[in-house]
Amino acid sequence: MIVNNRYYTGKDNYSDGDIENEIIAYLEKYGEDEYQKIFEQDTRWPVFYHITPLRRNIVNWYHFDENAELLEIGAGMGAVTKCLCEKVKQVTAIELSRQRARAIELRCQDKENLELVIGNFNDIKFAKKYDYITLIGVLEYASLYTNTDNPFHDFLNRIKKLLKPGGKLLIAIENQFGMKYFCGAPEDHTGRTFDGILGYANKQGIRTFGKNELKDILGKSGFSYTKFYYPLPDYKLPNIIFSDEFMPNEENIWKYSPYLSSETEAVLFEEQTAYLDIINNDKFDFFANSFFIEASENVFKTNINLRNQHLIKIDSVSEQFYRNHYQVEGK
Repeated sequence: MIVNNRYYTGKDNYSDGDIENEIIAYLEKYGEDEYQKIFEQDTRWPVFYHITPLRRNIVNWYHFDENAELLEIGAGMGAVTKCLCEKVKQVTAIELSRQRARAIELRCQDKENLELVIGNFNDIKFAKKYDYITLIGVLEYASLYTNTDNPFHDFLNRIKKLLKPGGKLLIAIENQFGMKYFCGAPEDHTGRTFDGILGYANKQGIRTFGKNELKDILGKSGFSYTKFYYPLPDYKLPNIIFSDEFMPNEENIWKYSPYLSSETEAVLFEEQTAYLDIINNDKFDFFANSFFIEASENVFKTNINLRNQHLIKIDSVSEQFYRNHYQVEGK
């Protein structure tokens, strides 16, 4: 692994706070492969979110070209970086925070095909183009780090210039109109109940979009061809992946475990039950909790059989997190 500090400004402008030090200490003591030992003593949301191997499920089902070069923008604490290194020939991972980059170093120290660049994507000068670029939980923050009148379009336009001909942009993002928000889960970024459903009180801040608006933003940014997938319960902790060719039904809609980031909050009703008639009325894609999107300037074919998914499963140690983090009022 090569660590490139050339674009680091000395300030970590994005952080979950002091708990990141605790997460790094866990990784130093146990490593990510011994996550069970961590969760036996600590299943707080930030700890579970940053360390659980379930995070890899958003990419480990996808069929990458093994000879490809990939750019990961916003690598966080490296939850999927190592998995990407195992999928393609070369990975360049960008992380704004030096603190979080330390976690990536711990997790990926044996990955010779990784360059870790610390800094703001908008400040970095690239010497090459890529077959894939990933935005996993990143696009919704574009307005914070792209200081223009049209930050989402301008951010995507810059990304498009870094793709090789036929290259793909892979996006994972929450759905503004996800069922969990109708159930009463606070909006993931603002913490306000029904904030996205009501159109966001702060329209210039962090925000997500519905499916049609995402397609429109991507199309106007030059990504004319898109394919949507629907990870449940969301892209963060996927248990099952759906698509327009492999939609949920009354049986497989139960094959995931919903959760809340807080142990003290409760939802108004159970989201799987709410999905049943939505599914029967062919509206699941509008209410899916989040999206995984393939986007390109060019027509592309994807040969993925989602009926044979090989995802990491929730084990007996991780089950405690879900018991602590999902409550329905009155139950």
